[in-house]
Amino acid sequence: MPKIAEEVRAARREQIIAAALACFARAGYHATTMADVATQAGVSKGTPYLYFESKEALFLALHEAWDCGLADRVDAAVAALTEADRRSPRRILRAVAAAVADHVLAETGTCRVLMEARALAAHEPAVATTVRAADDKAHEQLEGLITAGVHAGEWPAGTDPALTARLFTAGLYGLMAQWHLAPGSFSWHAAAAALAVGQLPDAADSGGTYSSHGHPASSGGS
Repeated sequence: MPKIAEEVRAARREQIIAAALACFARAGYHATTMADVATQAGVSKGTPYLYFESKEALFLALHEAWDCGLADRVDAAVAALTEADRRSPRRILRAVAAAVADHVLAETGTCRVLMEARALAAHEPAVATTVRAADDKAHEQLEGLITAGVHAGEWPAGTDPALTARLFTAGLYGLMAQWHLAPGSFSWHAAAAALAVGQLPDAADSGGTYSSHGHPASSGGS
């Protein structure tokens, strides 16, 4: 396939994914149809099927894009650490938490739509498989990191790495749910950092109101 044709096809695929995101955000997964996606994208009703065999496949493409984007952001955050910090599992975990916060704030619409994935997983086998695979990979990586941290004395002896990994991801998902219900109600970075270090943030870090980007809102004063 000529390069220009590949570029056109890739651009159209991204156009359809963006249209699906808008439809899912507006109406939810079950109420959205492929015809809705085509209308949103400004293409014929059959065009989305040239790129995705079903609405479910479109949803999974969104999930994959989210995971790939988050992985890239985490890799960049860890790479930006000093050599000394990269030898500290606890500091790596804090960098991971900060990267998640950045990704949620940068891709808020996608995050809100994908929160529905965990409910869909109860009835949609392909969604369940994708969600479970992503969870298993995250838990495996976090468990390895926390195990190293226990050996380095950064977590107490006797810490259960598997459970600690699950508590960390559960905390992140809980923060996502709260953020989408009440945007700007807390600092994403302070909350994510608190999960990573295992202690409550100071009042100065967690109090007040925040913009939709998770930063303290301006008081309007000088």
